[in-house]
Formats: sequence, C-alpha cells, structure tokens
Amino acid sequence: MDTTNSTYSPTTDLTIFEAVDFRNRLVTLLSQEGPVTVDLTLVHQIDSSCIQILLAARRSGRLMLAGVSEQFRLKATQLGCPELAGH
Repeated sequence: MDTTNSTYSPTTDLTIFEAVDFRNRLVTLLSQEGPVTVDLTLVHQIDSSCIQILLAARRSGRLMLAGVSEQFRLKATQLGCPELAGH
C-alpha cells in the first residue's frame, strides 16, 4: 500500500462557484491510495456547499485538513459538524 500523502492547496475561495472543480479534485485525489491533505491556508471564504464536499470526502477515512482558520471552525460548528473543525 502506498502511504504517500497527496496535498491539495486551493488558492481561491471555496464557494458554490468553485464547488464542482473542488469536488472533482478531491475525487481524483481520493481515487489514489494514501492519505489526502487539504490545506486551507489560502482560502479566505468557504461556504456550506464546499463544507458538505469536505464532509463527504472525510468518509473515506483518509482526508486530513491543514491551515484551518478560526472562521472555518466557527462555520463548521454552526453547520453542526464540529468534528470537521477539529472540535
């Protein structure tokens, strides 16, 4: 089993307008073996559509998040998924 960690670092906001591309990128990464890290350091805004995509991807058991802002933590908690925010 390959344990190479694939990292994806979006450089734009993650809103409904980017949701299809974001989902497709995660599907591609998760179709490969090994853990996948999404680094949210450069993401200033994320909406519920992309949080839902992250939740679905997390079901793989291989998704990790990095660079999570306090704004993301608050939004994830407000949407009822504090586990995504690391709480």
